[in-house]
Parts: sequence; structure tokens; C-alpha cells
Amino acid sequence: MPPFCVGGGPVSSSHDARGSSGAACALIALSALVLLPLSASIGLRTEATPRTAIWSQPYELTILHTNDLHGQVLPRQGTGGLLELGRRIRIEREAALRAGRGVLLLDAGDIFKGTLEGDLTDGAVVVDWMNRLGYDALAIGNHEFDHGVGVARGLAEAAQFPFLGANVRANLDRRVPVWLGKGSRGELAGKALIREVGPLRVAIVGLTSERVPELTVEGCTEGLTFLDEAEELSRVLESLPLVDLVVVLSHAGLETDRELAARFDGRVHVIVGGHSHDRLSEGEQVGEVLIVQAGSSGRELGKVEIDLRPPLAPGQSPRVEAKASLVTARDDLPALLEPHLNRVRERAEQVVGRLTDDVSRQTAVEGHSSQLGNLITDQMRAATKADLAFQNRGGIRASLRGGALTYRELYSVLPFGNQVVTMDLTGAQLLELFETMFGSQAMSGLEVSGAEVLFDPRRPEGQRILRVRLGGERLDPERTYRVATNDFLAGGKDGYPTFKAGTRREDTGRPVRDLVRDFLSNNSPYAPPPIEERFTRLD
Repeated sequence: MPPFCVGGGPVSSSHDARGSSGAACALIALSALVLLPLSASIGLRTEATPRTAIWSQPYELTILHTNDLHGQVLPRQGTGGLLELGRRIRIEREAALRAGRGVLLLDAGDIFKGTLEGDLTDGAVVVDWMNRLGYDALAIGNHEFDHGVGVARGLAEAAQFPFLGANVRANLDRRVPVWLGKGSRGELAGKALIREVGPLRVAIVGLTSERVPELTVEGCTEGLTFLDEAEELSRVLESLPLVDLVVVLSHAGLETDRELAARFDGRVHVIVGGHSHDRLSEGEQVGEVLIVQAGSSGRELGKVEIDLRPPLAPGQSPRVEAKASLVTARDDLPALLEPHLNRVRERAEQVVGRLTDDVSRQTAVEGHSSQLGNLITDQMRAATKADLAFQNRGGIRASLRGGALTYRELYSVLPFGNQVVTMDLTGAQLLELFETMFGSQAMSGLEVSGAEVLFDPRRPEGQRILRVRLGGERLDPERTYRVATNDFLAGGKDGYPTFKAGTRREDTGRPVRDLVRDFLSNNSPYAPPPIEERFTRLD
């Protein structure tokens, strides 16, 4: 296939980072075999920067890729983690190089939030690991902003590879922030970069979800705007120089990736995805575009092997095969990671209380209460003396197991560090919140303390709440109630914009996790009561 030519832009040379191999834990990596046909180039222009090599012979390229690592330094349930994943990356890279293949190592975002190791180091432990392994590029994810723009910028500046975000803009000048795109220049700065791998020119474009502000706590993306993924990708493709392969790094989720593949079929070859945590063991082909994603938490390494053969005649397309494989390996990188782990270990293993039985986040019936949701919201309400308390179910990430409870285990339940916010809402607004919960716009259910709700899911949307009682009395639409929730919901996130209308707002500065920790510590051993149903379904 003749190379793509859709504009002018910079070229930077590919770097090869090498490391020694090690030994220790076990990993399973990703695998597939698919045919990826590439059409003849479209939208060609004649001008382009000079090439360092001419592609006239077959060439083979391996793309190793990760996504949604979420700070999983240590194995999870005996699988994955950065220690194991590092060894697999080195083995796969060295095998490809010995075979004469070019190699790219890419990540599709959300590198650190979700574990104590990631959280308490503000992601530095993951960036150090990525630097050592020689990543080529990363698409910035929504969780990179969980500790604020300053932390995201610090990670990008500490990285020895570019963080990319073609659809991210600084509000002051409407340009891609200057801290994105290390090594990319000119019109493509922060949006894309060109890597020369052997004789090939590979364009790598980075996108994140346009919904990042909805997915983060209010204020964490202050000063930034996130634009439509497809529109910005279109603009970047028009600005690319002469290239042979276009790879999109996308932290937008599989559904969006499918839409991008359909729209840009014939202009994009591979979409390396993230955000939705999909394990695409054989990839997914949409037209001529191959979409890949490698689950989450470093359990698996994605590998795309692309074999390119030049066209036999002008205007003809090359034959391209893309495949991956399932492999098992062992590894550790203790010398690099141990200083970070030592900072976390003492706090993580501290016993904060004891439980006589499990406390589950699971509900017996969809829309009903859970033991853990009741516990969390009860502590929020008690600490603030509010009339009601709300917690989004999507923010409760694990159940608690009976026995000694460590801070690490409690952290895994509430990893996002959300703080309690109080506000005033009217009875009418509370009714609106409950209707939203049982409607189509909510992204997560709600746990509640202080209310008893009777609902009928068979009724039309917006008319499903039959009765709400607070302290045995019917909800008064005209009355003002004091409400406690977390700062994520308080910003109207997860599909609950009504929270943004609350008045007399107060940020207590008290993390929800700390309230639960203090309660369990002060009431240890804690015997969880039977589930108190706060939502009753009318059948």
C-alpha cells in the first residue's frame, strides 16, 4: 500500500529501551490471530518531510500494549501486576527484535488510581516502571486527573515518553496543554507523534474520553476542556505527514472505539483501546480497523503482530496479518519498585478492625440495598447529622471479608478518596433523585440512609416512585432537608445533576473511607446486621 499522506508534520525517531530480565511471579498475556487488510491510501498529498528509509521490502512490526493498569503493582488474586508484566514485556520485545521485527510499546491510560501503591505515590511508581521499560506513548485517561491537573502534569513531565490527548484543551488559549506530548512538535504537539520503526513511519494519535469531567470529582479538571473524540481525530488525520500506519491510542471505551473504527475505516489501521476494561482476546475487527484491548490491572499484555508487504504495483494494497499469543512468564523488578512499596506497606497492612462476618456490596435484587451500602451511608449521615445520605454504588468497589480488616482491604472498597459534602435539597429534588435512580440516565444506582422508598419499575420513567418516607413520615416536597453525599455525586456526576442544585453546600474535608474506618475500629469486632431494605419493589 502506498503510505498515507494527509498533511504536514514532525517526525521523531523511535527509541529502544532495553532492560535485563529477572525472575519471580506468574502472568498470562493476551492472544489472537486476525487478518487486517489495509486499503490503498486515501486523501494523499504530494508534500511530505524526507524519509530516512524507503519501504520496498516486507517488514514486520509488533505492538505491545497495556491499558487500565490502575496502579496494580502487586499481583491480584495471584495474577498480573507490574512485576510480572514487566518481565513479559521484556521477553516479548527481545523475541521480536531477535526475529528482526520492529517494536512499539503503548498504553491506553488510567495508569495509577485504584490501589494504595498507585494512590499514595500519586502514580510515580507506575511512571518509574514505564520509564524503565521504555514506553513509546500513552493516551491520558480520566483517572490521571483524580488527584488534580497538577498531579497529571507532574506525571507527564516525569515520563520519558509523551502523554497524548488530541481532544484536550487548556481553557486559556484553547490549545493542547503544553505538558502533553513530550517529543511531539508543531501542529501535532500533544496530539500525535510519528515514530520511525525500521523503514516504516507510524503515526500514533492519542485520545481520551470527552466525558472526563463527568467521570472525575468537581474541580479535578479545572482549566481544561475535553472535546469530541471523532471530530478531533478527523482534524489530526488531516494534519499527518506521509505515513505507513496509523495507530490510535484511545481511552474512550469499546463502544466509542467501534464508532471511530466505522467512521475512519481506511484511514486508521489499529485502535489500542482502554477505559472499558474489555478483554479482547482475538481483537475485534470493524471493517479494515483492528480494535484491541487488554482487560485491566496488568493481568494481561496485549500483542499485535503486523506483517506488511509492499504492493506489487502502484495503487494495490499490501497483505497485512495481525496476530497475538497467550504466554506465561515470571518476573520481578524489586530494586526499582521496593522504595515505593516500603512507603506504602506499613500503612497498608495496619489492622483497623475485625469483622465477625462478610459485609457484602451485592444486592439481593437489582435496585435494593446492600449491607455495605447501608454501613457507608449510615456513617455519612451520623457524622454530619444530616436527614439523608447518598453513596453511588459504582464507588463501592469491593466487599469486606470477615476477620481482621487491614487498611488495604478497606481501601479496596473505597479507593477514590471521596470526601463528604453536605447540602440542602427540597423534598421535590429528593424525589427527582430517586426517579433518576430508576430511570435511564443514571450511570450507577444509589445507596441511601434515612429514607424508605417504594418503587414500581413497570411504571413509565419519571413516575416509578410511589412513596418516600423519612423517619416514618412521608416526604414533603416543599420542605428542605439536609443531605450528605460524596464530592463526586455532589458535582452532579454519575447521571445525577440534581445534586448540583443543592444550596448551603459544605465540604467537610472528611473522606468517606475514614468515617467507615473509624466506625469499624471503634466497634470492633463488628457483627454486620441483616440487610435492612431501604428500597422496596412493588411486584
